Amino acid sequence: MTRRLVVAIVAVAAAVALSLAIPLVLLVAADQRAAFVSDLEIETLSAASLLSSQRPSDWAATAAAVATRTGARVVVVDTARRLVADSDLSGLDRAFDRPEIARALDGFLTSDVRPSATLGADIRYVAAPVVQRLTTVAAVRLSVPEGEVAAAVRTTQYLLAAFVLAVMLAAAIIAWLLARSIAAPLGDLAEVAGRLPDDLNLRADEWRGPPEVRSVAAALNATATRLSDLVSRTQRVAVDASHHLRTPLTGVRLRLEAIEDMTSGTPVAEQAQAATTEVDRLARRIDQVLALARSDSGAAPVEVVDVAVIVAQRVNAFGDLAQSSGRHITVSAETDAPALALRGSVARSVDELLSNALNYARSRVNVRVAVEGTWVQLTVSDDGPGVEPAELERLFDRFARGRDAVEGGSGLGLALVRESAVASGGSAQGRRSELGGLAVEVRWPRG
Repeated sequence: MTRRLVVAIVAVAAAVALSLAIPLVLLVAADQRAAFVSDLEIETLSAASLLSSQRPSDWAATAAAVATRTGARVVVVDTARRLVADSDLSGLDRAFDRPEIARALDGFLTSDVRPSATLGADIRYVAAPVVQRLTTVAAVRLSVPEGEVAAAVRTTQYLLAAFVLAVMLAAAIIAWLLARSIAAPLGDLAEVAGRLPDDLNLRADEWRGPPEVRSVAAALNATATRLSDLVSRTQRVAVDASHHLRTPLTGVRLRLEAIEDMTSGTPVAEQAQAATTEVDRLARRIDQVLALARSDSGAAPVEVVDVAVIVAQRVNAFGDLAQSSGRHITVSAETDAPALALRGSVARSVDELLSNALNYARSRVNVRVAVEGTWVQLTVSDDGPGVEPAELERLFDRFARGRDAVEGGSGLGLALVRESAVASGGSAQGRRSELGGLAVEVRWPRG
């Protein structure tokens, strides 16, 4: 916007300045040429008057003095058309028959421009008669190259051009200051709006810029305040829900375990064990839903974590489960893989992917951590039945499940993985693995 405003104002200022300057240049050029000729005529008449009061022997000195003062060539020619004085110190007492000299000897003031064979250029001249005792005794002529007149006019034109450029420069400076007074507050407002999703405590300056910008800043601040309050309430609800749901579930689980111990070997114990499994599954669903709620609210801060270290810890935690189910987990990880991710999201994503892979794998699960340019990539592959290509993208939707999904799933695990990765600035996608099953690739920005 700043550039467009500056260009527009400068263009308008230039158009106005040029519309004034062009006629002014023509007028000044004509006026200056007329003034130049008028001054030359006055100097010629003054020289003729001075020569009229002198003896012919003094004319050479007078011609030199006038030439020094005016910068013109001064010649004096007598009635016999003989050169008797010349400021250029050319040879005297020679014929100097020129049309303007003849007119001056006839008693007329002559002013015009004509080509000069001697100079090879046009000259501007004024010739006047020298009169003594009411008789024309000589003629005096002052002449300058016409190029000097044109140079004087060009100097004025250059000054006017400089004036136009100065006007354009002043207009550009004023336009830039004006544009900055508008664009700078807008830029700050845009910066606050861009950073607001990551920090709802940011506020725009409501006292800077024109009224319209201040109004937008006030509206943005009001919206940010409402969003901040909404996120705070969401966080409180999540904390309260976690507390109020986990405590009863823990109590139920303890009672089921007690029933299972007291009725060991009976059908009641089997039902208690099945109920305990359902309670564990419900607790896991609650954890997933609360994690999604925190992800939606953007409450968790971004931090630098070593993905390789977290993967090693979580794989070790899943070791007994994998061994008891007859699956083998293979890990390939670079030793240094720092990534920028939401707090707790990497460990939660690894748990979800390992749990999903162990549910579907026949015998093998491969886990790979690699640094690729500006990304840290986690890939979890299994040798299970895999997923049809048409279903791959839908698996990352909330509550979406494949046609061959095992019982007990909720369809939230992969959705949680992708949403937490995207919220961290990364991505998640699925593909067919080299083992024949499903491979899920998760990327985080390199820390």
